[in-house]
Amino acid sequence: MKQAISIFLLFLLAVAFNSCESNRWKRDVTSISYDSKIQRFEVDLFKLNESGINETTLKQLNNKYPQLFELYTQAILKLPQVNSPTATFEFDQFVNNKDILDLFHEVEKAYPLGSLTSEELEIKEALKLYKSYFPESKLPALYTIISLFGYNIVVDDSLLAISLEMYLGGDFKYYPSTNIPKYKFKNFDRKFMVSDAVKAYLISEFDEGGGKNLLEQMIFYGKIAYLQKAFLPKTEEHVLFNYNIEELTWCEDFESEVWFHLVDMDLLYTGESEKIRKYLDDAPFIPGFPEGSSARVGKWIGYRIVASYMNSNSSVSLAELMNEKDANQILLKSKYKPSR
Repeated sequence: MKQAISIFLLFLLAVAFNSCESNRWKRDVTSISYDSKIQRFEVDLFKLNESGINETTLKQLNNKYPQLFELYTQAILKLPQVNSPTATFEFDQFVNNKDILDLFHEVEKAYPLGSLTSEELEIKEALKLYKSYFPESKLPALYTIISLFGYNIVVDDSLLAISLEMYLGGDFKYYPSTNIPKYKFKNFDRKFMVSDAVKAYLISEFDEGGGKNLLEQMIFYGKIAYLQKAFLPKTEEHVLFNYNIEELTWCEDFESEVWFHLVDMDLLYTGESEKIRKYLDDAPFIPGFPEGSSARVGKWIGYRIVASYMNSNSSVSLAELMNEKDANQILLKSKYKPSR
């Protein structure tokens, strides 16, 4: 009986320990103010048809979205400035283009006003948690747009915009008519929206132009994924990496083979962009590997190294992790070495 009680107590301790580990970065963020609601820019843009597009209505839209309007029209769509003599004509042509109007109606049908409440809450909670660890950061205003399949997420100074036509499901009828490769369609699902938004924001906060070799870039993306997991603890891991279950399973099953391939082929310190892209860029599978291999596996292994580093060095804070620029030190102190 005493042995059974001891085993039961050990079980409870193990459960408690695992619970603490899984909630390592959990904090009460109710005191952090973040009142920004997701503003539906694309709805207001296409509403211009109701009142008519003229100099006055364009300036009203510009005044309502001063930062986003310029970014959207100049950088994303390449439309003229609001005070340009051709602005009224070109905006009228844009919002009345049949294909663009059809796309807007598809977005409107999939995401009617008020339908993004859960995504808004998840994004805001994640970014509030981020701010609790990085208090100097400024939380972005949140918007939705239509980028005509140009971007999933747009991040600028104090601004985060979600391009909703990129989250209409992999079988959306208009995707095949774009220049987007078919293998990417599976990532255009609503379940990836929140994770994509948080990831894009974090990259914009910490990106310093990329590392000079494969290991440095793997560690950078591994850090981003580690923050994602810390701030979106309920999100499934395959979603964080824009994988399906099978792709993540492949990474787990072939982790050691890929790692020792990188080591044995002296690839960790290569600066050749073609070799770096092979393990970091999106693709149907890893070039040179069998079909069924998971692209971007370098980012996933980078995350595994960073997670091992943080588990092996429990006193390291998230800020210290992001401030550690020496990828070799992170690898060394991670004690990462999957068994052959």
